[in-house]
Amino acid sequence: MGGDGRGGGLRPVLLWSGIGVLLVATFLAALGAVQRTYYSPEGFVSAYVGALAAHDLPTALAMPGAAPTKQALSGAGLPTDASAELLRSDLLPRYSGARIVSDTATGGGRTVTVRVLADGHPVTASFELRQTGAILGLLPTWEFARTPVGVARITVAHAQTFTVGGHTLNPRAAAPAQPASAFTVSAGYLVPAPSLYRLGHSDTYTQAAAVALQPSPGRTVEATVDAQPNAHFTTAVQKELDGFLDQCAKQQVLQPAGCPFGVVIDDRVQGAPTWTMKTYPPVRLAAGDSAWTMPSTGGVVHLSVTVQSIFDGSIEHRESDEKFTVSLTSVVIRPDDSLDIVVGE
Repeated sequence: MGGDGRGGGLRPVLLWSGIGVLLVATFLAALGAVQRTYYSPEGFVSAYVGALAAHDLPTALAMPGAAPTKQALSGAGLPTDASAELLRSDLLPRYSGARIVSDTATGGGRTVTVRVLADGHPVTASFELRQTGAILGLLPTWEFARTPVGVARITVAHAQTFTVGGHTLNPRAAAPAQPASAFTVSAGYLVPAPSLYRLGHSDTYTQAAAVALQPSPGRTVEATVDAQPNAHFTTAVQKELDGFLDQCAKQQVLQPAGCPFGVVIDDRVQGAPTWTMKTYPPVRLAAGDSAWTMPSTGGVVHLSVTVQSIFDGSIEHRESDEKFTVSLTSVVIRPDDSLDIVVGE
């Protein structure tokens, strides 16, 4: 009976010891899971990307080291006067399939690379992190060593505005020092990474193909929205040019003043010569340094005139097609959408 008593007392001790080991193992496993999820470099970056995916930009930028302060921008070598107009949650793309590609030690910190689908298109971004401490000496805390926000230098060629996500922005408002007559405008904008922006332009007379912009954390990327004439613009300029040539043709002289056509006749003109436009020069607009232009283009005008020979006094009625060329040295779109056109020769 004594032997049975000793064995009976040992079993509870072993049982409680096993439970203790199990609890410790469970705690350590839970601690490891918490560390991987919330206190690892991968977890830190995943939390940031998760906030972007929830279209909660304020939460993402509230993470340690994320805010694009002047100090953070200067430290990253970025311009400190970039506009915050694109720092809007409603401009963020739809995110899916985010995954950590790599986590490597670099210069006393960590570089974590994430890949995500933004509006269905793969984008990749690498973030520099550094450890700031540890909770209870076990759970490391992190911050962005370089802000995850970059700068997009957006240039609008041959127009004044660009569109993104249903919004229209004017680089002149973000960088007002640009000349009022500038044919091309540009400005820097703060943009979070990873993300994807589609830039475009459309107005009464011009349109640009969509441009994809992918920001890079703590770096500057360039994008150009290239506005080109639409059919309405070409038609409007053609109408103005045709009207100008029609007015020239109404002048009943051999060399209409200020016009691209005319002839010299040595004989004596009888009566008034008449001009009739036969072929109008087709308008093809091209971007110049400060305005739209049209290179020298040919047309044909018909001349009807009666002349008397100085040599023998004979009278002859002449009908001739006269070729000429005309150019447009400047076509400017005024704020009210009227056109200011300067005709060359």
